[in-house]
Amino acid sequence: MADIGTEAQKFMLVFFRVVSMLWMIPLLSSRYVSVTFKAGVSLLIAFLLYGTVDVAADVLGDPFAFLLIIAKEVFIGITIGFVVKIVFSSITVAGDVMSLQTGFAFARLMDPFTMTQVSVLEQVKYLLAVMIFFAIDAHYIVFKAISTSFRELPIGSAALREPLVHYVVSATAKIFSVGLKIGAPVIITLFLAELAFGMLSRMIPQVNIFIEGVPVKILIGISMLTLSLGFIAPCMASLFKGMDGDVLRILRLMV
Repeated sequence: MADIGTEAQKFMLVFFRVVSMLWMIPLLSSRYVSVTFKAGVSLLIAFLLYGTVDVAADVLGDPFAFLLIIAKEVFIGITIGFVVKIVFSSITVAGDVMSLQTGFAFARLMDPFTMTQVSVLEQVKYLLAVMIFFAIDAHYIVFKAISTSFRELPIGSAALREPLVHYVVSATAKIFSVGLKIGAPVIITLFLAELAFGMLSRMIPQVNIFIEGVPVKILIGISMLTLSLGFIAPCMASLFKGMDGDVLRILRLMV
């Protein structure tokens, strides 16, 4: 490390925090986005924040301490990016549950963002979340979170504490509850439809409910999804707007 100047080392620490955070965000973590673009955006943001960051001189002079600080910066970036990933995961869970109820879970397609097979409604929910994310300028919240992280949590000051672990576990558990809340109008309607089909099969045993009910459930699910967009879209927007508070809380838990 002797041949690398202190300013270059300082820039590397800033870059590692930024790049590890951006690599966790669903929009940039997909294989569809080139590595060159991800690295370029990370370098640009690190360059813009470089002048506002202070690093202790003794850390930059010790190669072992420098490697330890790099690991800490990567940990900080991954933790912050995890907050954004949780929001998108909650939305895709809602789409997956709705697909399971309507029967769309059998028809899966390749998602170019994650390179995995997803259901139709899950993909619709994800694309809707992406549009709302940019429509309400939530990407500025992400950039603000990066800048705030250097002010609230200076380089090298992060620590893995028990309250942080509890918060991450509880936030992960909320993925399913938030997902059910987002998809509640469709999920509840389809549940009532299932009860109606069950009663109908008791009254008219000759009707094959499993076969005849699939197109009806698809029609009910799509219709209810269309009617509930006025509720779902603001709910998604409130989740994205609340990311800055979640990031600030998780930063203070690492101090």
